[in-house]
Amino acid sequence: MKYVLLLVICLTTSVHVLAGWVIDPEGSYVGFASVKNDLIAENHSFTLITGTIEDSGDANIVIALASVETLIPIRNERMQAILFEVAQYPDVTVTANLDLDEFTSLGLGESKTDTILLGVNLHGTDLSKNVLVKVTRSSDNAYEVTSLGPIVIHASQFALSDGLESLRKVAGLQSIDLMVPVTFDLRLVKIEPKS
Repeated sequence: MKYVLLLVICLTTSVHVLAGWVIDPEGSYVGFASVKNDLIAENHSFTLITGTIEDSGDANIVIALASVETLIPIRNERMQAILFEVAQYPDVTVTANLDLDEFTSLGLGESKTDTILLGVNLHGTDLSKNVLVKVTRSSDNAYEVTSLGPIVIHASQFALSDGLESLRKVAGLQSIDLMVPVTFDLRLVKIEPKS
């Protein structure tokens, strides 16, 4: 994990001074559920999540859509090519402004809830959404930011309805629900600037 975190730090600091915070990819999770044939619910996730949070609180998080993991390789490939169209839209980007003073005022093991406004760009479409989160200080320099309950989006909000219909036909399914619940648990690590 230390090597992955070091790589993220190096990649995100090539242009300017070290960002105040980074997302720990191995300690973070973004997942969503799909319901097929009105009965079968399955959980999926993304395995490559990176991002930085400046000391001002400006956060920029990138989720690589090619890293979708459904536990079925052919389904991964179909989602990448047919639903997400990763050749044209490789990433989801999420922006927010976080009150880091409230984060750092927490004692070790303490938590608080907060509502944050997320800006999401997916499949060429932008959407803003208020999300209720729980922030926990898990160590001296690390915090967990977890969604409190699923964030429900509709495929049409991101121009994904046609892709879902194409996916349904290829998979030979009766239906795939257009309502998609999303959850996340992000680990933020404070990086002390070098002198």
